[in-house]
Formats: sequence, structure tokens, C-alpha cells
Amino acid sequence: MTEGRPKFRVLDSWRGLAALAVAVNHLHGTAFFLSGTLHRNLSFAVDFFFVLSGFVIAASYGRRLSDGFGLWRFMGLRLGRVWPLHATLVLAYLALETAFWLKTGGGTGENLGVLSGRVPFTGPRELATLPVSLFLLQAWLYPWRDLWNAQSWSISVEVGLYLGIALLWKALGPRAYAVAIPAAFAALGLLLVGSDAISDQILRGIGGFGLGLGCWLLHDRCGRTFGTLPGPLMALLELAALPVLLAAAAADWPYLAMDLLFGATLLLFAGERGPVSRLLLTAPLVWLGTLSYGLYMVHGLVFGRVLDVIGIVQTRLGATWVSAHLGGEDLILLPALPTLALCIVMIGTALLAAWIGWRLVEDPARRWSRRLLLAPLPAPRAT
Repeated sequence: MTEGRPKFRVLDSWRGLAALAVAVNHLHGTAFFLSGTLHRNLSFAVDFFFVLSGFVIAASYGRRLSDGFGLWRFMGLRLGRVWPLHATLVLAYLALETAFWLKTGGGTGENLGVLSGRVPFTGPRELATLPVSLFLLQAWLYPWRDLWNAQSWSISVEVGLYLGIALLWKALGPRAYAVAIPAAFAALGLLLVGSDAISDQILRGIGGFGLGLGCWLLHDRCGRTFGTLPGPLMALLELAALPVLLAAAAADWPYLAMDLLFGATLLLFAGERGPVSRLLLTAPLVWLGTLSYGLYMVHGLVFGRVLDVIGIVQTRLGATWVSAHLGGEDLILLPALPTLALCIVMIGTALLAAWIGWRLVEDPARRWSRRLLLAPLPAPRAT
């Protein structure tokens, strides 16, 4: 028995491109391509994840949860997909923090280059926040703070949204959309006007996820319309998609407008008809999609450690290649071409780490949870 998910392979490749955009967004430097509005707004790729997640969850589970699929079975499958790699990263940070504490004798670092002056287990890696972070509650219990593996905030938001929409489907059936979609627009409206009552992270999640649910409804009911569009028009729309997304990000569009644009992109590419879809179905981009979650989760750890090592080496050589601060924003100070080369190496290293995580943690955990939770129930014993 399988999870019954429709196979949106092109959208998986889009997920890989979005993960790559987030990774680039977390590289900072003096080179022109690591600064400016477009670079800063590559963070919108996280909102693309929310929209895509709502779309895929609705496609895979909406009708099934309404028809009786078990709530805890659903949550177990989702946690089996996202939690093991997250937990591995949190434990990796715990190991690094412990090593730092042992190295400094529990005090601040001395003569440690980029480590100097920092106290172990402080800032985003306080021991008091470890259980909350480990169990993906941080976005709900510590809003406005990125703890331990920082990018896991969005996974924390998603897990809460999984539970919320599942409860709505169980209680209301298909009418759950009539609650979730207006809630999405309300959240995006609050982001427009600003709100101190709910963190932006949660509002972004509710807005994007709910809009993704609405996109699935449109696709489910009207998706065949794209199949009737002339081939040249489909080609033109697909070719325009990425430039339009980048132009909108460079123009600093608000979350509402970006999420609507992301939803339109999902609807366009869900049919997998045009030339860009065929490109996205090529092996390298399919593989990037496979590694997208791993890349999103591990790149911060990889980038930070690479720049820490460069910072220590440059201190000993008396050079100035990067401005590296443990727990702070790292800057690459090299000219444009060496910066580009370093970025390629760092992203390549993160992809390698993502592949290792996929082979050793992510894929085995996903398979195990599916075997456990999707196995047929045993027949009742005769009495």
C-alpha cells in the first residue's frame, strides 16, 4: 500500500530550485550577486515551500482524511518524513557546542580566532531551548527566535499546520477549505498591515499553506483547462515563469502578491506540459528535488563550518578573506570571481552533505515510517 500521492515530479524539481535559492540567500558578501534586494528576497523561496506543501498535502491526504484516514497515522507519516533529519541536525549542533564547551573549559574562547569571545550554550543554542527545538515546537513557543538549526523554524510551522488542517478535515470534511482559505488571506492581510500579536513566521505559514490548499482545489476542478491550451502559449508561460518570479522578488512585492504568484506557478507546472517542464524532468534537476529537504536543512551547518575554518586559517596567515562570527552573519570579502568559486564549492559541499543525510537518515526513516504506518492491519483473531 502506498500513500496515494499524485506524482508532481516537476513540482519536486521546483522544490529543489527553491532550496537552492534559500541556500544562496544565506551566503553574504561584498560581491554584487550576494547583496541587494533580489538576493535578500530569495528568502521568499520559503514561502514557495509553504504554498507547495499545502498543495501537495491537499492532493495526497485531503480526501483521505475526510473519508476516515487516521489522524495519528497521517501525523506519523509526516513526522517520519521531516523529523529524523531535523533531529540529526540538532544533535550535530549539540555535539559541536559540547566540543566548544570542552575546548574553552566552559568559558569564552581565547586565541581561537572566530570563536573568541563567545560563550558556549548561549544565544540561539541555549540548553533551555533544546527540548523545544528538538521536538519542532520552537516557532510556536519561541516566536521571533531561530533556535539551534535555524531554518527548522519553517518545519516547526508546517508540523503545526499539518495537525491543524488534518483536524479540520476530520471535523468538517471538504468544508475545511472554507475555513482554511479565508484564514490564509487573513494571515497574508495581517502581514501587509503588520501585527505584533502573531509572529510573521506563523502568518507566512498559514498564508502560504492555505493558499496552496486553494490551488489544489483549482487544479482538481479546473486542471484540465491547461491541457487544452495551445502548445506555444504553454511554452511562453513556462519560459516567463522564472523571470517573472525573480522580477517580482527584485521589486520587493509583498507576501500576498508573491504567494499568489507562487500559486499560479504551481498550477501552470502541475500539468508538466511545456519545454521548461521537460527540462525540470531531466535527471540533475530531479535529483536536486530529491535532495531539496536535505539541502534546506544542512546548508546552514555546512556554510557556517566552512567559513569558520576559513576564518581560523586566515587569522593564522594574516589574511582577510571572510568576516566570520560564530552565531553571527558571515561575510565573504573576496572579489567577485573568487567569491563565485567559493560559493560553488560551499553549495557543492552542502549538496554532498544533503545526499549523505538522504542516504543515511532521510530515506531510511521515510521508508520505515511508511512500512510501519501503511501496513495493512492484522485480521481479527477468531474466538
